[in-house]
Amino acid sequence: MKSFGTRRVLLDIKRTLILALPLIGAQLLQVGNGLIDMMVAGRLGTVELGAGGIGAAIWFFGSLLCIGVMAGLSPILSKLIGQRRRAAVGAVFRQGLWLGVISGVLAVALTITMALSLPIWSIEQQMVPAIKSYLFTACWSLPAFAVVMACRNVCEATSLTRPVLFVQFLGLLVNLFADLAFGLGWFGFPRLGLTGIGMATSLVTITMAICLVLILMRRNRFKRFALFASFEWPSWKEIQPMLHLSIPIYLGLLFEAGLFFATAIQMGIIGTLEAAAHNIAIGISAVCYMMPLGLSFALTARIGRVYGRESISAIKLRVTSGLMITVAMAATTATLLILFRHSLPAMYTGDVELQRFASHLLLFAAIFQLSDGAQVALIGMLRGLHDTRVPMLINLFSYWAIAFGIGYYSAHHLGYGASGLWAGLIVGLTVASIGLLIRLWWRIRQLESSGAFE
Repeated sequence: MKSFGTRRVLLDIKRTLILALPLIGAQLLQVGNGLIDMMVAGRLGTVELGAGGIGAAIWFFGSLLCIGVMAGLSPILSKLIGQRRRAAVGAVFRQGLWLGVISGVLAVALTITMALSLPIWSIEQQMVPAIKSYLFTACWSLPAFAVVMACRNVCEATSLTRPVLFVQFLGLLVNLFADLAFGLGWFGFPRLGLTGIGMATSLVTITMAICLVLILMRRNRFKRFALFASFEWPSWKEIQPMLHLSIPIYLGLLFEAGLFFATAIQMGIIGTLEAAAHNIAIGISAVCYMMPLGLSFALTARIGRVYGRESISAIKLRVTSGLMITVAMAATTATLLILFRHSLPAMYTGDVELQRFASHLLLFAAIFQLSDGAQVALIGMLRGLHDTRVPMLINLFSYWAIAFGIGYYSAHHLGYGASGLWAGLIVGLTVASIGLLIRLWWRIRQLESSGAFE
């Protein structure tokens, strides 16, 4: 990579953080929504708490379709803005909305199908009705969730990300009051349990979608892109490039989510203590993960813009500053996990043995902060360069051949148990990071040799 002056790098770091911090905040608030749901479900009873966790996991798998399919919109819009083709931004966004609605409807169908198949799953039968009641009301949020993702992609591409944070904060407040009202029956409403929590999920998501659409329609800084200038029916010519980028992104998300789901299942096979400690450690790690995830969205947009301008020096600068921020974030979260590895599990449970085991697993979580943060940041950079297929294959190999293979063998054949599974995650994420870094280096070299980039 080309070396840059310290002042220039620091200025670029500042610009990246201005774009990224609202997105990081929005991701943390999104985690807060899930935490509120689980706290309210816990007030309903043990069965409802377990059922709510399973229902939320199923809803999440449905939402991955919306997240993945809409993820191709940001790099395309960023490139158009970099090329100063403002008129095309609105047309692509409107087609993105159609794609979002279609993916949302498919996600509803997928979620309902999974809910109807619950009786044949190896789940305690007393939880099945509660899971269904949650999913049959929460699933209707998915088309609106896809619209939210489409609007978020516009905010990221245009470097106007504060509305995302504002709307996510509004959603958190609405979710809190709706959960208390519909779930627990506060404020004179009937106590509907998990059905009420599902209703709250739909209400919150629809509210957020409406707010973001209104912001995009009315704020002057968005009007220049003519996002709602006209109405067009779906056009395969416009949608195909989005799918070309987004389908590999969706598959990559499935590979990653599937790995962590498979790890959780194996923890349950090893033992109850291990499963509970893993849930605590992975939950805390998920909060840390929101920082590089939000950063990755900003890197996609910033690199996508200079990719549209065909400026190789600007691409290198933004890659350099992005990697520096990633390392700093990883060092910070790793240090915090090490320092507070004993006190954090105490927030979840009073069981001393469980606290001790969870604190042990948090040491593994601290180790994989760098590789986990690096892989998601590098994926964001490669998306900005419209490169999604090879990263998908790198993740498939790293997660399932390396992480799952080493973790399974270490846990079940070498006798390392939960530690073996976490060691597999660390090795797999490290291999993914190295592979993605090599791919990014190769992609930049390819752009340099093409002669089209200055």
